[in-house]
Amino acid sequence: MARPVGPSPARRQQVLAQGQERTLQEGPGGNHVNQDFDDYAADYEALLRQSLGAAGGDISYFRQRKAAIARALLRASPPRRILEYGCGTGGNLPHLQGAFPDAAVSGCDISEKSLEEAARTAPGAALCHLGRDALPQAAFDLVFVAGVLHHVPGPARRTVLAAMVAALAPGGRLLVFEHNPANPLTRRIVARCPFDAGVALVPPAEAEGLCRGAGLSHIRRRYVSFVPPALAPLAPIEAFLGWLPLGGQYGLLATKAG
Repeated sequence: MARPVGPSPARRQQVLAQGQERTLQEGPGGNHVNQDFDDYAADYEALLRQSLGAAGGDISYFRQRKAAIARALLRASPPRRILEYGCGTGGNLPHLQGAFPDAAVSGCDISEKSLEEAARTAPGAALCHLGRDALPQAAFDLVFVAGVLHHVPGPARRTVLAAMVAALAPGGRLLVFEHNPANPLTRRIVARCPFDAGVALVPPAEAEGLCRGAGLSHIRRRYVSFVPPALAPLAPIEAFLGWLPLGGQYGLLATKAG
């Protein structure tokens, strides 16, 4: 019999209850989440595969696709300094390094144990703990954010986005990927994912409003994650489907004033 991964159901409920009672605040950026990801760091990959189920397959496929989208969107002006905000266990970092081989890639997170995993996953990346280290300000050409905002309670999202924007150099770009609440399969996956317990998904219009409120402009929306790993050879058709609001996720690209 396979060993259950992650904290026990009782511990998951305890973490969720704590998150509902108080917002965890970490670091000078005032970053807020409801989940304690130290509880999930060691088993994060297994839990993610478990939650994705038949739709999942190779998790690296989704990460590679995001990095490829970032490369395509930024082809005209590739970033030289990249920060993944909320890098977790570092699964995206090697793909960003591969997509932008001339860039210095960094990651930050509030989970110490997740950063320990990230150091093993992406040994060439500089890592920053948001509760302990000062996040460099106006230092990055690209801040890449994947699946972070839905872990932040609604009232704190403006504060978290402001911290992301503060890390951007003038003229830098923010690229946000989030789950699409309009996709029923996405909602099903989120509902059975233990580290997504109790989250509220972020509609694209809300995410765009947060970007505008943070002073970003030239906001572009694109829907992604139409093609599962089993049909990977068909992935190029997603380039023609970005307008269709049925993708499993969406991406927003926005620019900080220069």
